[in-house]
Amino acid sequence: MRGGALAAGERSRNLAPVLLALGLGLGLALRIVIGLTNEGYVNDIALFTYWSDHAVSHGLANFYHTDIFVDYPPGYIYILYALGVVKGWLGIDNGTTAALLLYKLPAILADLAAAAVLYRVSRSKLGNLAGAGIALLYIFNPAAIYDSAAWGQVDAIFALALCLAVCGMAERRFGYASIWFAIAALIKPQAFIFMPVLLLALALNRKWKPWLLSAGYGFTTFLLLATPFFWKTGGLASLIKLYSGTLSSYPYATLNAFNFYALQNANWKPLGESFLFIPYQVWGGLFIACAVALSVYFALVSLRRNGGNQDDRSFFIALILIAVVFIFVTKMHERYMFPALLLSLFAYIQSSDRRMLGIFYGFTITNFINMSYVLLFSKFTTNVPMDGIVILCSAANIGLLLYAIYIGYDRYKRGNILRSEMIKPEDRQAEDRRLLDAALGVKEGNGMGAAGGAVLTSRKRRNPLSKKEWLWMGGITLVYAAVALFNLGAMKGPVTPWQPASGGESFYVDLGENKQLERITSFGGVGTGKYRLEFAPDNGDWFNPIEVDNSHVAVFSWRSEKLELTARYVKLTVTQAGFSMHEMAFYEKGSKEPLPVIGINEDEAGTPRRGSLQNLFDEQELMIYNQNFRNGSYFDEIYHARTAYENLEGIVAYENTHPPLGKIIIALGIKLFGLNPFGWRIAGTVIGIAMLPIMYMMARRLFGKPLYAALATILFAADFMHFTQTRISTIDVYGVFFIMLMFYFMHKYVSMNFYRDKLAATLVPLGLAGLFFGLGVASKWIVLYGGAGLAIMLLLSLIDRWKEYAAAKRAIKAGQYDERNESALRNMLKHFPRNTVATLLSCLIFYIAIPAGIYALSYIPILSVMKDGYTWQALVDYQKNMFNYHSNLVSSHPFASSWWEWPFMKRPVWYYSGSELAEGMKSTIVAMGNPLIWWTGIFAMLLTIYVSVKRRDKGIYMLWIAFLAQYVPWMLVTRETFLYHYFAMVPFVILSIIYIFKHMEEQKPWFHKVRKGYIIAAVALFVLFYPALSGLTVPKAYVDILLRWFPSWVF
Repeated sequence: MRGGALAAGERSRNLAPVLLALGLGLGLALRIVIGLTNEGYVNDIALFTYWSDHAVSHGLANFYHTDIFVDYPPGYIYILYALGVVKGWLGIDNGTTAALLLYKLPAILADLAAAAVLYRVSRSKLGNLAGAGIALLYIFNPAAIYDSAAWGQVDAIFALALCLAVCGMAERRFGYASIWFAIAALIKPQAFIFMPVLLLALALNRKWKPWLLSAGYGFTTFLLLATPFFWKTGGLASLIKLYSGTLSSYPYATLNAFNFYALQNANWKPLGESFLFIPYQVWGGLFIACAVALSVYFALVSLRRNGGNQDDRSFFIALILIAVVFIFVTKMHERYMFPALLLSLFAYIQSSDRRMLGIFYGFTITNFINMSYVLLFSKFTTNVPMDGIVILCSAANIGLLLYAIYIGYDRYKRGNILRSEMIKPEDRQAEDRRLLDAALGVKEGNGMGAAGGAVLTSRKRRNPLSKKEWLWMGGITLVYAAVALFNLGAMKGPVTPWQPASGGESFYVDLGENKQLERITSFGGVGTGKYRLEFAPDNGDWFNPIEVDNSHVAVFSWRSEKLELTARYVKLTVTQAGFSMHEMAFYEKGSKEPLPVIGINEDEAGTPRRGSLQNLFDEQELMIYNQNFRNGSYFDEIYHARTAYENLEGIVAYENTHPPLGKIIIALGIKLFGLNPFGWRIAGTVIGIAMLPIMYMMARRLFGKPLYAALATILFAADFMHFTQTRISTIDVYGVFFIMLMFYFMHKYVSMNFYRDKLAATLVPLGLAGLFFGLGVASKWIVLYGGAGLAIMLLLSLIDRWKEYAAAKRAIKAGQYDERNESALRNMLKHFPRNTVATLLSCLIFYIAIPAGIYALSYIPILSVMKDGYTWQALVDYQKNMFNYHSNLVSSHPFASSWWEWPFMKRPVWYYSGSELAEGMKSTIVAMGNPLIWWTGIFAMLLTIYVSVKRRDKGIYMLWIAFLAQYVPWMLVTRETFLYHYFAMVPFVILSIIYIFKHMEEQKPWFHKVRKGYIIAAVALFVLFYPALSGLTVPKAYVDILLRWFPSWVF
């Protein structure tokens, strides 16, 4: 055993340097590539270039004494001077990629040097391999790479000097520490933030000699390095003026730093403005005092606990200082938190508390987001706008600081340490037994370690639905279907079109005698154009011309031109061809019945492009006097129902911003039920009804009990968004439908195991998930987001298979088996590589080939009617046009809302408002969620993440993986967004609510009363809001008083 341990230690010592060297090489190569391909923060690079040239041309002594803007101390100017000299030697021109990389190179090398220091410090405490691992964490830290290689800033140099100073304090090498502290202060004035660390280390040392030594080395270093810049003019006074000027610059609450002030939307607000009646400047001073007080507190409590040993607290105190200052002190820039990355790693090494790694990961994410966001917006503005990213990142920084303070209290006050320890052999064996028992379907109590060996069983099958369950599922679906189909839309409408061929064509109709006309009503078809209406009495003199713009909003809707005139003849002249019309009628004052058309004069009508002129007056019995949502289009139906009709008629589609499959499904409804509101809405409504059984089956798989499946289905039926969004002829419903199906089958796949089940059997649900993924992507691109969730679920499943494979390997090696399970274990070793490769190869078919085929086929109706027909280039160009539309969309819609507002429904989308209603009555349709479900759902989802991870309830992971996969991408979308984009997340939010109810009832049986009340309240809210969801005409006061709870709820 001793020889084995020594051999393992020797391997570790030999492997660690190799890993470090490889990491340093790859890290350097990665940074060089990023440095060459990213222009960085243009203003900073331009300043560094100018200062470098200025230092070379004027010399260091004259650098600060000319009329140029310089806010950097002398430390980094030395480096810029050297870069200028090298640039001249090599003949590198400004503005070239070589020059760009040259100015980024010092910070890049500082990153790698910092990693080497981390390795040197950590290997003596944590071991060689762990030390290499810590170094690799920093080498490939995305925030560190972004700061030095992408942005081109010098924070890495400052952070390195600062950490070397703190290392010296921790080792009680105060002279060494002071030298590096002076260098850090010469690079950036932010070094003075960390002055309490040095002062506390000296004070707690309780000896006077280190004070003298530290002051001597520190001041000497500082003055020696600063003197070449100031010895000619001004001397020390000029140096002090430089620092005071730099520290007093940028008098704002925050400068793009995602912190406490960013949460108040105080970015770039002057320090004189107030928060809670206190100026920001005063708040900044108060929090500086708080930062110092916290530093003193942690220094003193750790002193009492370990008798003055400073080795485990210096970096933590430095970390708390920079975190408090960045988050709560004013005048902070976005990069001032950067040293926290190195400090948190050193704090982990010092304290041996693995929680510090969590702080490191957390600040890595927030730093990366903060810097990348600022660099992204730097192309347009220096003031990053307030949005959800800013809110979440700022809140996360505050949360991380509070967690760090708690860690400090727990670690230094209470003495609790959560160490990173190797798994004990007995624990490893127990975990291996659990993995193998689950993989092989071993009965409980007869596991791999039980006497007599394992008793293998077939995989436990889920109980089929009972007759009672079918009744529950069918009953809920039937009731919902009746409500959804009621008043969906008229089943008849004008069908035959007339479309003129060119401008200048005209015709007129004869009404038989002079009539007192009150209105002309028409039902618009596809296309846009303009025409003019004119009128004449018996004598034939045309008068009262009316210019009509038949725009895209007139498609499949009724348009009325109000009149107050007497005429026998009505003339229509095409002024701009392109529009089409399905029917036209004339109404006499006091009558709601169309006037009969006695004759049509077509002498100047020309040959129509489509249909005939008689089509305008052949369906008069279908004419509508008062338009409403039942007999015409509303909201985006003018795009999607139109495109569906164009697909059927072989017309080049007007709308080309989404894939075609959803509109093809709408076209199927029109084909079956005709060109009418019921026809173009029925497909989506049927899909919405079909979602309920899918929800039932999904909940049944997740929770096992029919009760919870029924409750989830009821909540989904009671959700407002599900009801409204499936009754309008738009394509969102199809994307969400296929998202539900693909996650259902992926969950079925991950619950299987190719050691226990036949490989072919596992590929069936995997393939079905891919099929529905392909159908979804062909309906709307949002399904691509869900595809990332499918990939994550597949990866987690294969990781579990690998863990079981590794456990089997260890069991065989240790002889932990008998004859009855030896073959099963050896089969696992044999099948893992083969089954994994077969699964991954199958995924190429299921998730690339099949979706690509579906996607390409779905474009046949769209591209085949275009000029060049269906070609590969046409398909590619179509995708480019779609992408450019969405990426460049700039508009200002009154009902737009941002992603962070969706769970709280700040801005519902108003789809329809009825006109020509009786006095005091209202008909409206609004897209929003059930307040009870949505407002509690987001918190239920957060609890689901916490509870499922804590309980290792992997079957539930699907809920939050699906939710986050579809929600997180919207956080990165800069175009205008709407509340209905949250629809795809709603099924998983509802399932998370049911999961939390189930969990709470298992802990506290009385909680079922809360669950019952919740379900009843959700259904009651649906009934209450039904008029505003369905367009039902009700008294105006009902909507305005009972339903509009907030001013932003406009409907």
